Amino acid sequence: MTRVLPLVACVALACLFAAPAQAQGTNPVDRKVENPITDTPNVNPLQQDQPVRPPTGKPPPIQPGDELVVVCAKETSTGTRESRVSVCEGNVDARIGTYRLQADKVTVYDKTNKVIAEGNVVFDQGDQQRITGSRAEWNYKTKTGFFINSTGYTNQTQDGTRMYFIADRVEKISLDTIVVINGEITACDEEVPKWSFHSKRTKIKTGDRARISSPTFRVKNVPVLWVPFASLALKHDDRQSGFLTPTFSASGEKGFRISEAYYLTLGRSADFTLRGDLFSKRGLAIGGDLRTRANSRSFFNMGFYAVKDRIFGVPASAQDPDQGGSSFYIDAVHYFPNGFLAAADVNVTSNLAFRQIFSDSIQQAISPEERSQVFINKDYHAYSFNFRLNSQATSLQNSQIRIRELPSVSLDRRPSPLHWFKNIPLYYSFESAVEGVSRKETPGDPVAFRLAVGGAPIITPSIVQRFDFRPNISMPLSFSGWTVTATAGARGTYYSNSLDPATRLVLPRDVVRGYGEFVLDVRPPALARNFRRSDNSVWFRHVIEPYVTYRRIAGIDNFDRIIRFDYVDAIADTNEIEFGVSNRFFTKRSTESVGKKAQSVARDKKSLATQPYEALSITLRAKYFFDQYFGGALIPGQRNQFYPIDTFSGFSYGAVPRKFSPLNVEVRYRPSEHLFADFRTDLDVRGGGLRDMAATFGLNRALVQAFSTFYYTRAIELVPGLQQFADARGLEPGTLRGSQWSPSVFVGNREKGLFGGLSLFLDFQNHPFAGSNRSLISSTATIGYTWKCCSITAQDFTFNAGLRNENRVVFAFRLNGIGTFGTEKIGQWTK
Repeated sequence: MTRVLPLVACVALACLFAAPAQAQGTNPVDRKVENPITDTPNVNPLQQDQPVRPPTGKPPPIQPGDELVVVCAKETSTGTRESRVSVCEGNVDARIGTYRLQADKVTVYDKTNKVIAEGNVVFDQGDQQRITGSRAEWNYKTKTGFFINSTGYTNQTQDGTRMYFIADRVEKISLDTIVVINGEITACDEEVPKWSFHSKRTKIKTGDRARISSPTFRVKNVPVLWVPFASLALKHDDRQSGFLTPTFSASGEKGFRISEAYYLTLGRSADFTLRGDLFSKRGLAIGGDLRTRANSRSFFNMGFYAVKDRIFGVPASAQDPDQGGSSFYIDAVHYFPNGFLAAADVNVTSNLAFRQIFSDSIQQAISPEERSQVFINKDYHAYSFNFRLNSQATSLQNSQIRIRELPSVSLDRRPSPLHWFKNIPLYYSFESAVEGVSRKETPGDPVAFRLAVGGAPIITPSIVQRFDFRPNISMPLSFSGWTVTATAGARGTYYSNSLDPATRLVLPRDVVRGYGEFVLDVRPPALARNFRRSDNSVWFRHVIEPYVTYRRIAGIDNFDRIIRFDYVDAIADTNEIEFGVSNRFFTKRSTESVGKKAQSVARDKKSLATQPYEALSITLRAKYFFDQYFGGALIPGQRNQFYPIDTFSGFSYGAVPRKFSPLNVEVRYRPSEHLFADFRTDLDVRGGGLRDMAATFGLNRALVQAFSTFYYTRAIELVPGLQQFADARGLEPGTLRGSQWSPSVFVGNREKGLFGGLSLFLDFQNHPFAGSNRSLISSTATIGYTWKCCSITAQDFTFNAGLRNENRVVFAFRLNGIGTFGTEKIGQWTK
């Protein structure tokens, strides 16, 4: 890795006073690590927005035994054969092995193997190095010598960077090493470089690094800072151990943040990064990331981050509590040769306050959920074996709910034909599981919690045994364009503990839940029509696909005694019909990169290069319930959420008995590969109107990217006939008014010229995670400029979530060949 010791403030000047030039990539978390672990092209997890580049070839081998060949316009020789002196003039071109020397005049001394070149001297070592000068002396046997009034450049690194130098004298002391005397070194290919190091002595080893002794850092030839030592990487493989460039930022809450990290390579397939952070108003932090790769698909990533708070600034008190803590993550996938697959996604945080205050991601800061799981999978023919460990903690406004599956072992069979019924299309499948589960509810205010839920918090033993078996038989039939699928099944689930419905206390009494299920899915023939343009070419095709599904679940008479751990337990009796219609609009799209004119010509031709494409789909669906109370599972006047009333939408509508579900509308629009939009809503058919909606939009072009998500929910006012089920607010229980909008836009090219963007997250209602009454929960504003050899990026972050009300300013400066000064997330795993 690149090592450099200057103060980071000087780097800003290198780009602030520079004129526009060609582009070079910008990345605020760049560590100059391309694809360090495998030759398989893959995006580096440490810098995901950097393009993958093919590996650069190694330097050509040096051939010291080759014969010197000199070509020129005029040659004169004197002396004997052993001590001959040859003088060549006029476009002299001398070659030996991979070396080439060009000059106006070259004198060759055969006895000493010395060459003296004068006038417009150009010395090339393959394509790895070039040295020019007004005069040079070079021994073509030892490949050593010196050059006067020199310029030159080094080999090209993996990211395309070359180091250029200007010097009074350059000494070539070995096959791959030169010493630059009184010289300037930079990555800028300009007469007056934007940034450079000036030093009396610089040692450059081809394909390794440039070691600069006591350099002065300059901006536009103006001295800015002296440092005792600097080291610039020149290796074709950028994975090298060393200190990373320091990073810094500033915020009103934590003060200045200064970070330094050490990168350690652990062979070809692993590396480790250790970082220390100093918050001038809070304390100290340490974090680390370990990354390994077993092959092109298997990887193991692990990291930690810990903060010792209240060392600096205001001491810990009731008004200013110690909010330090630690976090740990594992992200791993491994494909075994015998077909087994193992994966781990572990996230553990010591406390919610630490995550809200010190996380660099707003998603982590506001997320109420923390989940960790490890599973092993093996598929064999139609069978699937799974072993899983899962832990999930959900923090609500007045409680925390922790659910664990330690362990869960399941064996499933995918639908497979029953061969002894040769003339009947019968398919058999099953799901089975043996699990140890637990649930613990921890209220913040026990009295308020009891009033809200009507009982005590649920605290189960560390392991509740749950055995589940669910066989199914299905029979699909097709005739005259109709498709009818009948599915019949049963389910039996054993629990070693049960719930007292009156007190919500967990009892050591086992319970068995059993039910039967029948589903009949009917899909009539689709209706289609082509709409044409004035030239009779097909404009689009409209396809209408209706469907009707009847579902019957019966036998659950102990719903209120079942402890709810996950979706397996939240199932109730039902007798319902689901019906809907999908409208699909197809256009023709070229599968090749051709212009609009070529697409128009091929519009009505039968070509594999033109395929139907679904540009728009509109789906409407609803349910009719014959049993409004779902076998007694639905309790009017409180929020109910269980299968099958949770299939259309995550927003609740089960607080009142109803015959018809809300009408669910789903619109999906994809007119081109660069543009998309989605819209979903639930409309109450009993006079409630719009219940909720969610909309997303995206535009992805070369110079403009824009994305937006918006959702809105209403607190529903019940019609007069249902007012008896209203809550204390006089509204439908479980419905809340909410409105959130998250727009973002980015303009420009990070690799060339000016670029910038803005990302916002707004909550227009009172939010439990908001630190004040502002609608703006978080924002990120970015502006930057990229030149050929450096770039600068400035970002402003605002956080208004939970305990955190902070504004943070970040600067990132990239100098090609050195690295990036900015901020990095070490030991903080985000998704």
